[in-house]
Amino acid sequence: MGKADFTVLEPEDLVATSAYNEYKILVTNELRLFRDDKQRYDMVVIVHKDVGNVWDVKGKRFCHPGLDTTDDWTNAFSTYFEKWIITKECDPQKTLLENRMTSLSNFFEAACIAGPWSADTTNDSKLKSKYRNLCAACDNPVGCYSSDKYHGREGALLCLTDNAGDIAWVRLSDTLKHFKDQGINKEDYKYLCPDGTTRPVKFDKPCVWITKPWPAVIARSEVAVKVEKMMNSLIKNRLGWVLLQIMENYHSTPVSTSTLEKPMDYLIRFPRFMSANYRSSCHPSRRVKWCVSSNLEENKCRWLREASIVYGVEPAIACIQELSRESCLKAATTERADIFVARPEELLDARRMGLKMVVQAVPRRNNEFIRIAAVVKQDSWIKSLKDLKGAKACFTGFRDVGWNSFVATLKNISCGSTHCSDTEAVAGFFTESFIVGLSDSDGQMPCNLYPLTKQANGVGDDTAAFECMMSGRGDVAFVDLKGIDGKTAQNRAAQQDEVSRMKQYRTLCFNEVDTNEVCLLTWAPLSAVVASENMTGLRREEIYLMLLEMDKLFGVTFQGETPAFSMYGMYDSNSSIIFPVRENIILMKILVK
Repeated sequence: MGKADFTVLEPEDLVATSAYNEYKILVTNELRLFRDDKQRYDMVVIVHKDVGNVWDVKGKRFCHPGLDTTDDWTNAFSTYFEKWIITKECDPQKTLLENRMTSLSNFFEAACIAGPWSADTTNDSKLKSKYRNLCAACDNPVGCYSSDKYHGREGALLCLTDNAGDIAWVRLSDTLKHFKDQGINKEDYKYLCPDGTTRPVKFDKPCVWITKPWPAVIARSEVAVKVEKMMNSLIKNRLGWVLLQIMENYHSTPVSTSTLEKPMDYLIRFPRFMSANYRSSCHPSRRVKWCVSSNLEENKCRWLREASIVYGVEPAIACIQELSRESCLKAATTERADIFVARPEELLDARRMGLKMVVQAVPRRNNEFIRIAAVVKQDSWIKSLKDLKGAKACFTGFRDVGWNSFVATLKNISCGSTHCSDTEAVAGFFTESFIVGLSDSDGQMPCNLYPLTKQANGVGDDTAAFECMMSGRGDVAFVDLKGIDGKTAQNRAAQQDEVSRMKQYRTLCFNEVDTNEVCLLTWAPLSAVVASENMTGLRREEIYLMLLEMDKLFGVTFQGETPAFSMYGMYDSNSSIIFPVRENIILMKILVK
């Protein structure tokens, strides 16, 4: 978009970028760990000498590094060999992950695939209990943990040379080092080649299955030549390492590409790397139709789709755009779409429409939930919720979480009729109500419900409603405590004054209390993924696992380098696009009976 001149991307991110022809960018340099290594690593298959060809592999014992995803070991590389030799399973009664484990279990007599198979620990344990032979070759078959002797890059080679397995999916550089350091007799092993033949390791002519590129520097085409020259100068500049560490934590040497190329042209240099990102699909399709309601959301959804595909997240998503958020709720209800990320204020309507939550996006700390409370001044005459009749109220929005929580509470504190509409109920209970963002599009309103405007730049809905109460326009405000407690001032003096002023409010409980107890009307997640109540449990589980994998790769916490895409971060200078922007978000599974 022209906001930056260059960046560093992992090769998977380059694949995702290549799907967008409208961006004119070029690859200028590779960030190599060793200058003379033209690729990050090569993957090979090592077998015992009694394996004659690829048809002898079935029924053997398999040594696998593990399914853990890191910055240089993705699902595409983890599954490449098995997808080449094993027919894809598409049992509709199993998730795609379980189909994979089923095909491995049926093809090999035993295996060691130690470490986590699923980001969900319960699902992980269930799969390992069901497919025990895939841990049978491990040093600790019962545990099959990441701490197993045969887990990881070195572990897979030890599994082979300790004779726990017959075939190993390993890196070429690791193999050569292991054989040399351990004094392994090369006469006992062969390379298995992609054409189905074998070749003795002692010939030192490996059969490479797939090659991993280095991280690359990409630049806007207009400044690509300048960026290339600048990167090359870092080698001679004694302060160049500072820039490299600011860019990314790569301990590497910039090496120019032979020519400035588009990402796709650059990536096809590396044998079979592009083909690793191809996913054969099941029939009928297992893709997840994700509803979005704006161009910005659709753009972010497309990036999430491309990023998820190249990192091996299954099933793939399809972005379905509707005209409004209400239309997305209807699309999920009628199953035109599979899922929609609903805001807290939309969850009530979602439930009324028969939608069920699949996962909630919740904060790691309890005080960062959306916590709705009725707040009044410390010296207010109002002592409990029961005293609110005839008071003046300030709301953060029409039919948002604060409004809905009060309407639900009203049934307990009022003996009036509950058959009237929510607007009539609020109008009849309070003498006046001020509502942030109230507009003509909300329909005809009783005469004592007034719009409340945000007067200061950057003022949020909760702050506006809180100020409405503190200024005396209203007696009570229905706000998110996180929204008002998180207010900051422009300078230290103002901040001290603000802290002092914030102590002047208290929350109302149902009954009058003498302590400083904090009473809540309700709490809510930051958002929730909703789906039709008719969706099967298996489909819900598959979508949950998909979202959990996305969260692991693109969420708040991650392994390795900072990901190029963020599910919860700012997008195109806008916050809370699809998901809310928060620093500490986790996905919580919702169990549906």
